[in-house]
Amino acid sequence: MTTRREPMSPIAGLKKPTDLPSPSARPRTLTPVPAPSPDPVEEQPVDLAASPAPAKEAFGDTAKAEPSSKSAGRPRKSRTEKATATARSASADTMRPVSVSVPLTMGEAWRDRAKRDRTSQVDVLLDALVAHQDELTDLVAARSEKPTVSDGLFDRTPGAKGERFVGVSLRIKAGNLEVIDQLADKHGAESRSQLVAAALSAYLS
Repeated sequence: MTTRREPMSPIAGLKKPTDLPSPSARPRTLTPVPAPSPDPVEEQPVDLAASPAPAKEAFGDTAKAEPSSKSAGRPRKSRTEKATATARSASADTMRPVSVSVPLTMGEAWRDRAKRDRTSQVDVLLDALVAHQDELTDLVAARSEKPTVSDGLFDRTPGAKGERFVGVSLRIKAGNLEVIDQLADKHGAESRSQLVAAALSAYLS
């Protein structure tokens, strides 16, 4: 069942306005204006001969080439050469046991000198060789000269009466020992012991 709505009774004093303004006109749509195109730029001809770019490249190439030439002048050592040099250095510092034979009295004086100087017998020997290196030839020759005595049939070399020899044990660097052996050959010593005795005889006297 549909209920009919009764119209509302007018309100006293309320009037419907009749002087309402008319609706305003719609604004006109503006036509879009295209953006101005930039002025065309005239292309200038490029003179390749006057361009400095190739000169910079040439300079750069030269600068790059210089280190290669320098590196070519300094050849690097191979691993084998480095290992050989290291092995030689290590072998030169290796301590070698050595025994030399000197007269007993010289051996005692040698030991006493080392105690007095608070050093080793090896250092005393090296000091003796350095101090008399210019006289070693004469010192070795003097110890090599031995008088001979003839018994009418044979020439004999008598040994020094009562002279005893002792062995002195040393530990010397392999490089220093090699120099001592070279000095023995250079100055005509018959053995390493003879060179040592010749140097110590002058140094300890």
